[in-house]
Amino acid sequence: MNILQSLSSSHLAFSSHFDLTDDCDLILAIADNEQQWHSLPSGELIYERKQQEVSESKKGYHTQLPNARGTHIIVKENVGECELYLWLKDLSELLKKSNVDKAKRITLLADHAEGMSVEVCVRALLAHTEPMPNFKRDHKIFNTTIKIVGDYVENDFLDVLAKHKGNALARYLTILPTNYLTPDIYIQTLREMAQTQGWQYTLYDKQTLKDMGAGAFSAVARASEIAGIVKLSYTPSEFHKTIALVGKGICFDTGGVSLKQPQYMYGMNDDMMGSAVAVGTLLSLSMLQIPHQVHCYVAITNNNIGEKAFLPNEVVTALNGKTIEVVDTDAEGRMVLADALCLASQQKPDLLIDYATLTGAAVRALGTEYSAIFSNSYDWQPSLVKYGTKSAEKVWPFPMDKHYLKALESDIADLKQCYVTGNADHILAAKFLQQFVGKDIRWLHMDLASCKHKDGLAPIPTEVSGVGVWYTCELIEQFFA
Repeated sequence: MNILQSLSSSHLAFSSHFDLTDDCDLILAIADNEQQWHSLPSGELIYERKQQEVSESKKGYHTQLPNARGTHIIVKENVGECELYLWLKDLSELLKKSNVDKAKRITLLADHAEGMSVEVCVRALLAHTEPMPNFKRDHKIFNTTIKIVGDYVENDFLDVLAKHKGNALARYLTILPTNYLTPDIYIQTLREMAQTQGWQYTLYDKQTLKDMGAGAFSAVARASEIAGIVKLSYTPSEFHKTIALVGKGICFDTGGVSLKQPQYMYGMNDDMMGSAVAVGTLLSLSMLQIPHQVHCYVAITNNNIGEKAFLPNEVVTALNGKTIEVVDTDAEGRMVLADALCLASQQKPDLLIDYATLTGAAVRALGTEYSAIFSNSYDWQPSLVKYGTKSAEKVWPFPMDKHYLKALESDIADLKQCYVTGNADHILAAKFLQQFVGKDIRWLHMDLASCKHKDGLAPIPTEVSGVGVWYTCELIEQFFA
């Protein structure tokens, strides 16, 4: 299954001028004032239409040109001082109204656009025209050309293309049905991807992990026929820092013997999104050819029921020797991440980031337009929030005080896996994970509350957002500047 080949339906073209006779389905234009509006195709007419609207909208304007084709046109102001997340969200709504998903030829009029405005327009257009898994018999894929009119060349958009591809890969993997991304298929897909991208590939299978003493992962994987931790590495010829990415890859989560109710089990094919974000981020960073080594650890298994399934009240030993009292088999994500974090810590990276669809508590705390972040370094929390604002993938930090560990004390093990019932599970999960991060390693945990957002997150048209790829690229670019 060559997923990367599936992510190539749109391509960019460039022109110094625009001709309305061009065979175009949609025009996206940037205009800040009446004079710039009038310079657009049928500009005086569409400006007059806009003026006749009952309410003045800062979201932008969508209409159709008075030509035989009825070409859709969207006009937006430059981003300027606007919040990027809201600007992209408004643009996404306008793109949906224009049937952008069926457009074969799109023109971006960028003569009056600031550099950032052009980039984020391209980001939104690519997100809306990228095909995602769809198994309807009558489903059609449109090969879309996005023509950018102005003084631009492809090299101006390599950054946007790389981050888009990573986000699209994360979304594509997450949307795949359960039977199209089993642990076996996922492991083989990553092997093929590594060969294509020139990454180093290592598989720690079930037996290897058991022999190594990775008892937390092994407990969850017992009832899964195939499971393992895949390590993918991007290593430039010369590098300054080492970065480790860790992702929760539960291909399907039944809840184990702590069985989920049907309404909560439906959709659990997306419980591997944390791993998809880690792999998508690796793809983006390697396409950007960053001067840092990146290791990506993907913890892949199902959380099944069955006679081999792990049980509450078991005590298991993680890779770093710490013992864990199992409380709830539906808190399996923190178990597989525990050993993956131990494994990633062995190389003492300069930065360690893990991604997971980990807790409902994060969603209850924030809703689905922010993701929750936790770190063992309080000093960079303000910067972490800024990276979210700048990348339009918003995050919010939570406390990590030592007293939270009191709730994880066990009478028979080093720590409990979680509460039986109680509050602040997102914080307790983060404190649990911190026990498996190596000493003196800067660590960030992302609980992806915004992994699914109705009608799409900012420029993303699908409910599955792929959140984390753009954010991490921004973080690494700024943090290691």
